[in-house]
Parts: sequence; structure tokens; C-alpha cells
Amino acid sequence: MFVCALLVIFCCVSVIKSETCYGKDEKSIISGIRSSLKTLEDRLNEKSPRCPAGWKEYKNHCYYFSSHKMTWFEAERKCRNMGAYLVKITDSSENSWIKNMITSKKVVEQNYWMGAADYLKEGDWRWVSDLSKVQYSGWKSGEPNNSGGNEDCAHFYQPHGFNWNDAGCSGTSGYICENQHMCAVFEL
Repeated sequence: MFVCALLVIFCCVSVIKSETCYGKDEKSIISGIRSSLKTLEDRLNEKSPRCPAGWKEYKNHCYYFSSHKMTWFEAERKCRNMGAYLVKITDSSENSWIKNMITSKKVVEQNYWMGAADYLKEGDWRWVSDLSKVQYSGWKSGEPNNSGGNEDCAHFYQPHGFNWNDAGCSGTSGYICENQHMCAVFEL
């Protein structure tokens, strides 16, 4: 509702701006509206959470840590239903931040699914969110090992200090969803 009101005000300013004959009063009104909109935008950017309640923020992305145990495919579907995807780790700082979130007990300690899998082709690890090849990785030494011939999904593995491990996709773990910030900045 509030955003709709802002859009109506923005449209009014645009219509008023398109007129070529401005009187002193009109210019003053337009200036006042622009100033009010700028103040509202600044307050929204300062006070509005960029991530939904229950999500954690890191570098323009939002992360949801769930301790509810699911299979990898159930977790992937759950993330998609929330408008997100199983976490895609792109660099060591993101990997370290996630491991810190887990180990600092800000979330429940257990294994957590991520979005990497090689179920389409053994040894070809891809991110389920966009099917891009896994570039950065945080595998424990000796992993991935496809133990038993059916470990096609990756997770942060508690017994390995939350380094990456390949596991059977039908096993259950907690999961981490990721998406970009939900709040957009308005251009005036």
C-alpha cells in the first residue's frame, strides 16, 4: 500500500514535470514533493530490512538457514517455493561466512545442503540454480569421492568442520537457501 502511494506521487510529479508553464507556486510544490520523496527513499533504505524476516544478509544476498531435515531434492524445491535457490558458493569469503554462521551457533549445528550436484554427469559438479560449473569449491581433502557410487549432492558436513562433502541426495540434512535482496531502490 505504501509503495503504491509512492508510485502515485511519483506519477503526479512526472505529469506536473511534463507541463511547460510553471508558475512560482507549482515549482514550489514540485520541489516540496521531490524533497519529501527523497526523504522517504532515504528512510526506507536506512530502516527497511533488505531481507525477509528470518533471513541473514551478506553481500547483497539473503540467506535462509533451515535446520529442518530434508532430502536434497525436497530442499531444492522448498527454496524455489520461497523464490530462492539452494545456496551457490562463489568465493572463499562467502564460504567462510556461511561456515561461521553455522559454527558460531547462530544456526543449529548439523549438515546443510548446498546447490552443487553432479547427478547429471558423474564428476561434473554444477550449481542447480543456473547449471553453471562449480568454479570455487571448499571440498574436504579426498572429496568428492562418490563413496558407494551414489553421492551426487554436496553439503556442508559437520564431521569435516563443515567443509564440503558429497552425499547421497536421498539422505536428509538441513539446507541453506539464497536469493538477492528483496528491496529495490527507486530512481527519482
